[in-house]
Amino acid sequence: MIKVYTDEDFNQVYEQRKKILYVFLGVALVYLAACIACLCYHISLPFGDQKSIIPKIIVGVLTAIFVCFAFPFLSIKFYRVNKYYKMLYAISHVIKNKEENYFVKFEKDTLQKDNIDTVTCVFMTWNRKKQEWMRREVYFDAEKELPEFGRGDLVRYVTQSNFIVEYEILAKSVLEIDEIDEYDEYGAQYDGYNQEDEDSGNGQENNNVQE
Repeated sequence: MIKVYTDEDFNQVYEQRKKILYVFLGVALVYLAACIACLCYHISLPFGDQKSIIPKIIVGVLTAIFVCFAFPFLSIKFYRVNKYYKMLYAISHVIKNKEENYFVKFEKDTLQKDNIDTVTCVFMTWNRKKQEWMRREVYFDAEKELPEFGRGDLVRYVTQSNFIVEYEILAKSVLEIDEIDEYDEYGAQYDGYNQEDEDSGNGQENNNVQE
């Protein structure tokens, strides 16, 4: 199977996360040092000295600047990188799900999952209980090159938190899928294939895998 993420991806996001933390800690230490310096200056002044207002103003301005820097820096930049880091870490340590379904299309929108830009991969899956085709959506990292899935391809893929982390194309264009606009309905014509021959839909499986 083709792996979407490599050890190099994890190392890169780890280094990026560490760099962001170092930048924040560096700015925080500069802010703290400036506050301590202002406090020492304020203490050194005689009681009631008019210059005592100067360190107060400086601390107030520095605090406003620090808050304006820290809030977007941590809540946007670090938060996104940290989410990506946690996802890559979980790929190696969390139980994953393996499936085999028929590919329908990519939906290239601006969807974000866990603050990660994604492309939606739409599959058809056979529901044995309801005896009907159902829509199955999984996500693919928008920063990665999209796999060469074709309409009707039988694809085996492994997901973690509904992200595709491994995949392989088992057969090309084995199922003819009609163009239907409904969200959760599909028209399907079989090319020499009978659903009753294989109860699970050409070997469809849903298993948990642990590396």
